[in-house]
Amino acid sequence: MAAGGTLTAPLYLLRHGETAWNAERRVQGTRDSALTERGRAQATAMGRALRKELAREQRPTVFLRSPLGRVRETALLVGRELGLAPDEWRDDPRLAELSYGEWEGLTWPEIEAERRNAYLDWKANPEAFVMPGGEPHGDLHRRASEILAEIAASGRRTVVVGHGVSGAVLRGIHLGIDARRTIALEKPQDAFFRLFACAETRIEVALGPSG
Repeated sequence: MAAGGTLTAPLYLLRHGETAWNAERRVQGTRDSALTERGRAQATAMGRALRKELAREQRPTVFLRSPLGRVRETALLVGRELGLAPDEWRDDPRLAELSYGEWEGLTWPEIEAERRNAYLDWKANPEAFVMPGGEPHGDLHRRASEILAEIAASGRRTVVVGHGVSGAVLRGIHLGIDARRTIALEKPQDAFFRLFACAETRIEVALGPSG
């Protein structure tokens, strides 16, 4: 782990369920759209799978989430499966998604009508690429490093519900990989990750009433 020490208790990292803008392939960033029916089903399924994971060992658990609406909605659905009261979730703004500035609400083809090859340029060198009015990668990396260091120092099992890119940056720091490889990490909404001791495990979920 590049900053803050090694996780000595598991960190479960979930992304919010599919939203209307995800389905339309629009950039969200700090703006919001509601979960779709599929997104709500994904959140419920992640809650069922997480309940089984947490039941493997009885120990205190901290529940953190991004304050953005799509994550709050996902966390409440996950928490319902865990039997959590809504006030057991703690909002932390450091878990919010990367700000895409003026590009939020647009599709990548709409963005590239103004800036050719924007998506490929961002993927190729995320540390140098800053979206108009957006957040530099270094700023996202710093806030992710800070909260990950706090989680590691606590020694407590933790559940985080967050976003695609900011979640990938948390994972990248934990895995000790560079920014380009970090941005290329998969960002599923029908699976989540168990981070522990400088490694990660992908946990599949099953949509449907039986889990």
